[in-house]
Amino acid sequence: MYQRMFEGLSYEKLNAVIYYEWFVPEEERHDSALKRNREALATELKLWEGYLQKLSSGSHLAGQSFSLADVTVFPTVATLFRFGLSAERYPKLGEYHALLKERPGIKASWPPHWLENPEGQDALKDV
Repeated sequence: MYQRMFEGLSYEKLNAVIYYEWFVPEEERHDSALKRNREALATELKLWEGYLQKLSSGSHLAGQSFSLADVTVFPTVATLFRFGLSAERYPKLGEYHALLKERPGIKASWPPHWLENPEGQDALKDV
């Protein structure tokens, strides 16, 4: 549980892609940097997809029970799908996202602007 929790606290690879244009001044942007950031994120996503493939269907990150690992990692997973990550390309992450987003506590804490505009963005549609 602690291993997944601490691994999941790293948001740099996600932020380097979805916030690239917000944080990097236009004159400093390079297609090669964004491509490298997207590749690093895809590698990280494949790692998490692999973790979930080792678990039985309907499992949480550290086994059958909801744990602190899920509490710390799920906001990142929700953000990934909010920004257009493909559940077809990452089916285990998609299954995990679908499982947890139906929990009453998660539904109650869903960001209001996500409820108002459920479509989100498409920055990660090709990752």
